Amino acid sequence: MFNKIIMYVLVVITGITSLFSQEQEDGSTWGVSCDIYNRYVWRGTDFGTSPSIQPGLTYTAGDLTLGAWSAWQVSGQGSENDLYASYSISDYSITITDYYFPGASPGGNFNKTASDTGAHNIELSLGGSFNGIGLTAATFVVEPGFYGAFEIDKAPMSKYINISYGPFMLGFGDGGYTSDGNFAPIEVGVSASNEKYSCSWILNPDSGLAFLVVGKSF
Repeated sequence: MFNKIIMYVLVVITGITSLFSQEQEDGSTWGVSCDIYNRYVWRGTDFGTSPSIQPGLTYTAGDLTLGAWSAWQVSGQGSENDLYASYSISDYSITITDYYFPGASPGGNFNKTASDTGAHNIELSLGGSFNGIGLTAATFVVEPGFYGAFEIDKAPMSKYINISYGPFMLGFGDGGYTSDGNFAPIEVGVSASNEKYSCSWILNPDSGLAFLVVGKSF
């Protein structure tokens, strides 16, 4: 069943390529981005321990956005190449993301879609804001990337919650986010930006590691 779900998701998301040949008379738009960071720190974890180049491609039609986003580490380790679909409802958005890690087990083969040994981690998330307070809640529904980290009959469907207010943020996670799989704080941070750069100081209370991350958009 999970194999079919993954294939359906991939067909929908990768259908973005067929839109290149269509006339854009409905107000739909394409977007391109590129960011460079000294480190790629995601939900309290440093991927690749090296500078990261992060390109992005989006297609937006009304409230629906289809996109591809990557983080390519200079070290060549921990690179990520994702596909996603997001739908906005007022100040909120519902997103499904396919996290794919080239070179990671099982060999980074994009065609492998098994729920326990495949190359795709599928996550559902809800994000938005209320009275200036930002909230993101997410859970993996397919998570082969974390199988083996725990007993197979207790393989985690990792969950994540982030709360932000102004420049401050606090994140919690369990499963693959923490050292013992239990729900715990995984990121405490503060961010600032100007016309040239964005910068964040981030502490992961679970691992005890702290980061100062700076990036520039082009």
